[in-house]
Amino acid sequence: MAMLYFVTCEHQNSAGCYRLPDGYAASDLGWDAGRYEKARAAVVDAGLIVFDIETSEIFITGWFETNPAMNPKHAQAVERRISALESDVIREVAEEDFLKSEEIRASRPPKPEKPQLHAVGSRLAESSYLNRRGQ
Repeated sequence: MAMLYFVTCEHQNSAGCYRLPDGYAASDLGWDAGRYEKARAAVVDAGLIVFDIETSEIFITGWFETNPAMNPKHAQAVERRISALESDVIREVAEEDFLKSEEIRASRPPKPEKPQLHAVGSRLAESSYLNRRGQ
């Protein structure tokens, strides 16, 4: 349940890393602090998140495998979020994962261009039906 919360909570963002004070999380989940801390520790021990107790920041391990940047502007926004992190540990892990995902994105062939509407429209305009040659 804790992992599902970390991935889907309102604090989550496009960089997969965010600040989450224990009190907020425990309140959101309806758990006491001890239960939340134990659940978070289990998720950390399983390697599903990286957590910095000093800054209360979380990074979802492997976030960019399923949520890569969609385009250069999105990548810039993700980089800004990562660079704004207070935790050096979380920032370094997030940057490393992000850079790997960017290498993969850059190696993919570009998407084919969409057909231009004017090309389709001009063929239609030249049809015998529209030029009344079909009557």
